[in-house]
Amino acid sequence: MAANSQRFALRLLGPFELTAPGGRRVEITSKKGAAVIAMLAMSRDGERTRGWLQDRLWGSRRKAEAAGSLRRELSNLRKLVNSQDAALLVGDRDRVRLRTDLIDIDIFIARPGASTGEFLEGLDIPSERGFGEWLREQRAGLKLPSGEALPALGGVGTGLLPSHIVDISQPPVGFAGRPAIAVLPFANATGDETLDYLAEGIGEELIVGLSRIRWLPVISRNSSFSFSESDDRKLIGQRLGAQYLVDGRLYRAHDSYGVSASLSEAITGYSLWSRRFTLKSPTAHNELEPFVNELVAQLESRIDHAEQIRIRGKRQDRLGVSDLIWRGRWHLNRLTRADSEMAQELFAEALALDPNSPEALIQATAALAWSIWAGRQPQEQILRMRKLAQQGMLADPDDGRGFMLAGIAEMWLRHPNEAKNLLKQAITLTPSLALAHAQLGGCFNLAGEPDRAIVQLKTAMRLSSNDPNIFYSLGELALAHTMLGQWPEAIEHATLSLARRPAYWYAHVLKINALVRIGQLDAARIACDELLAIKPTFSRRFLDWLPFVDRTWVDHLVEGLKLVPGRPPDWPERDSRETAA
Repeated sequence: MAANSQRFALRLLGPFELTAPGGRRVEITSKKGAAVIAMLAMSRDGERTRGWLQDRLWGSRRKAEAAGSLRRELSNLRKLVNSQDAALLVGDRDRVRLRTDLIDIDIFIARPGASTGEFLEGLDIPSERGFGEWLREQRAGLKLPSGEALPALGGVGTGLLPSHIVDISQPPVGFAGRPAIAVLPFANATGDETLDYLAEGIGEELIVGLSRIRWLPVISRNSSFSFSESDDRKLIGQRLGAQYLVDGRLYRAHDSYGVSASLSEAITGYSLWSRRFTLKSPTAHNELEPFVNELVAQLESRIDHAEQIRIRGKRQDRLGVSDLIWRGRWHLNRLTRADSEMAQELFAEALALDPNSPEALIQATAALAWSIWAGRQPQEQILRMRKLAQQGMLADPDDGRGFMLAGIAEMWLRHPNEAKNLLKQAITLTPSLALAHAQLGGCFNLAGEPDRAIVQLKTAMRLSSNDPNIFYSLGELALAHTMLGQWPEAIEHATLSLARRPAYWYAHVLKINALVRIGQLDAARIACDELLAIKPTFSRRFLDWLPFVDRTWVDHLVEGLKLVPGRPPDWPERDSRETAA
């Protein structure tokens, strides 16, 4: 290609070609060497971290081997492209930069009549998946009308692509109006450059974890990691099509490490959530994995709440499938009968618009599950729920929530082994799904395994301490301690459950039972009055619905209620209104 004779010239459209000032062709025989030059040329300011290059060009190797290969490749490239007059390729311990201000790059220069071709034609590295993904992204984004050029990335201008290539005023294709999240590179604030890989790795693991939340699109690391901490957040959101941004840093905290993470709204820059975590040894997989799962669960809970509030402000006549689902979720989380009915109507309307929507199927199943539990509905409804959950599993077999809901149905049908298997599969697919851990704990309780239940229930609470369903986990912990005969612990957890949901009759029953077992009969009478105040129709039929494998546990709970002083002798066999009549 023709170029200013005093500058380098780089051709990327068609076969790769680099020409030195004066017209001498620079022979780069290594495919990965050419790929390094091309990737830097296409990067913001011509700069990338060493870790980013290693992952894409030597991702199939161990980190130490990849780092050594990159060092050797850069050493060879410097000998070819750097001279006494111009050092084209520069870098430090962490980053590598191509001096794009010294190069005429064909993609960014309009040249009437110039021939074009496929981006990096013939350059293929089959063994490196990361490079293949990057190459496909670039080729997909560089389909320009004839004769037009991209604005310069390293010189004058904002670096934004023209609207005919990327229309940042609209959500990215495939998001269907759903809110997307982007994880920016976590900063290494430890002062130890050897831990750069660790800070970057935390961000990568977070992307992997968030990608398991099927309703939340996650921007790929190739895109989100191209920005730095100093870049304007609103611009990042526009460039990536992200509604939410996550960033953070790794730092030293005395004899351990700390990780700070924050969630913000890209458009407004408003901070929605932030938290600090302590890690004794962040390089240990058994500590890093639970930390990432907890972080994912916390983020999911915050975004879920933010989206429900946002959709509530929309006009009803403008709601599409996604908006109907979010409005329904808002109603469902209010945990009232009227809101449950409204949620079911909204999810049904979403399914009418898109019968194959995995999210609509999942939410419709969840709404039906709540109404079954709250109303102690018959087996026919549970079978209907199971069928709907199975439809959700087929619509998206990678969504753990479908397996979780199917597992709940099997649990209510008194099929504990099938339930456990489905709930474990849900956790495998989505390790951060706190409710799946809680439901598995509930399943262990119903199967008579309270020790195993406690492990899962505590995991659920650790994952999402702000989950609106945490009253369920606390109630199940009260049941586990009841089954173990640990009455003070049962009272404590039942009380905490009721503090979060006073209308939870099951926690009232467990608290009453524990109080009478340790002889606190006056407190048990007061607790019984509280139960009847919120559930005047309470009777044994509430307990008979509970799907214990060993039905004697129902008798145990009924026996405890009969020990409450001042109650009629036929209570709780009949509800209070029948007794009064």
